[in-house]
Amino acid sequence: MKGQQAVSAGHEVTLEVAKEILLGGGNAFDASVAAGFAMFITEPCMASAGAGGFAMCHKAGEAPLMLDFFAQTPQQKPILEKRDFYPIHVNFGIEVETFHVGLASAAVPGTIAGLYSMHRKFGTIPMDVLLQPAMELAKTGVVLNTFQGIDLELLEVIFRVDPSVREVFFTNDVIKKEGELLHMPHFGSFLDFLNHEGEKGFYKGEISQIVANASVERGGYLRRNDFENYSAKWRKPLNIPWHNQELYLPNGPSLGGAIMALIFGYLDIFDGDWVKTIAQVKSRYQHPRDICKRLETLHPELDFHMKGPEISTKGTSHFNVVDKWGNAVSYTTSLGEGSGYFIPGTDMQLNNMMGESFLLPDGFHSWTPDVRLNSMMTPTMVLDGDGKFSYAGGSGGAGRIPFMIAQVVKALFDEKLSLEEATQKARIHVQEDVLHFEKGALLNADGFEKIKEWDYESLFFGGVHSVFRGKDGHLEAAGDSRRYGVSEVF
Repeated sequence: MKGQQAVSAGHEVTLEVAKEILLGGGNAFDASVAAGFAMFITEPCMASAGAGGFAMCHKAGEAPLMLDFFAQTPQQKPILEKRDFYPIHVNFGIEVETFHVGLASAAVPGTIAGLYSMHRKFGTIPMDVLLQPAMELAKTGVVLNTFQGIDLELLEVIFRVDPSVREVFFTNDVIKKEGELLHMPHFGSFLDFLNHEGEKGFYKGEISQIVANASVERGGYLRRNDFENYSAKWRKPLNIPWHNQELYLPNGPSLGGAIMALIFGYLDIFDGDWVKTIAQVKSRYQHPRDICKRLETLHPELDFHMKGPEISTKGTSHFNVVDKWGNAVSYTTSLGEGSGYFIPGTDMQLNNMMGESFLLPDGFHSWTPDVRLNSMMTPTMVLDGDGKFSYAGGSGGAGRIPFMIAQVVKALFDEKLSLEEATQKARIHVQEDVLHFEKGALLNADGFEKIKEWDYESLFFGGVHSVFRGKDGHLEAAGDSRRYGVSEVF
């Protein structure tokens, strides 16, 4: 494999930034840090300094580690005289969903801490060099691609909330479309600030104070000490021996890894029947406590740590990087839908991870203080029997994420399809009592009265971007066309 490198991502410029660092002698971790910063402008509907996520990190010769840089609830829940928290309706065409935005929907963001933590542990190139590609993009701007154009249109009502960024995302008060230039006038200054002040400047300096002041004034929960006490965490992932491979899945606070472990367990029980497997997992394990109990039964050797109250994430993007030394990164990040609040002087939007009603069964603002929120993000890694990189993948798609990745992994390793074939293979999902499937999927629909066949590619079925090393040692990469993904082996 030495000499070959690969990237798969949700945006062509994100890919180009990672590739630039790899060709310049950086490793997969250097490339991921640079790409992570670039995503702030290439994929602003999903990525931001105000977001969070997870990464599965494999240094050649060592077992993978999980980097948890997801959002954290505030340390305390002050009683607010007024609350910056209100509903926004997003029309997805087939249905209208309601989300809650405003500063009271924002949890402590972890992306900056995550990128700096990855660099400290595995980076080989100075951070000021890794910031350069994003700084260049800040000067030139980025042309909106198809997927970002679609997402901006869907989330227009949220991007309208903050007048300070109206000219960034709108042209003559019309949301920018595919092919238009997206230019963030303050993004370069923000990166320059990070270049001089580092993550301390974000969490213990000027940025945290700006957010805390706005939160106090407008009715949010975040305070300066919430930022000061945040840290990214290195965690031991779930490790499952699987078909002469080693499957590495995110541990808590990601629920996605636990659900993927359950999926593969039930596939064996149901002789590979995807419909029965998905229906069983979806119906029986709707609460994290149920997931934990069943996981202990199926895989007692796993040490799964559940964190706070359940929460899932939309507005999610993923990329993978594999370098010529066999290092690999599987990186997933999410902004939720965004809170509508942009940190002044940065053009960076805060998340709205505490604003999804169906994930707070005891009512809004029922969250537990000072815990990591849970997520369905599932950056996945597979090593072969010799402990060498075999597969990295991940997806957007909210609660559907682990189900979509599992279908690709099984098609790749069990059915021996090529990575492209496994990625494009028709997928299946069960949502509430409806069986959804893409045209051409082979399935057993017994017991389902409500069936929906999709005759076009839809982001409903995720967007699984992956890199795979075959037995001959050559790399394959695939960007899922359902989310306009891109990939390259070089």
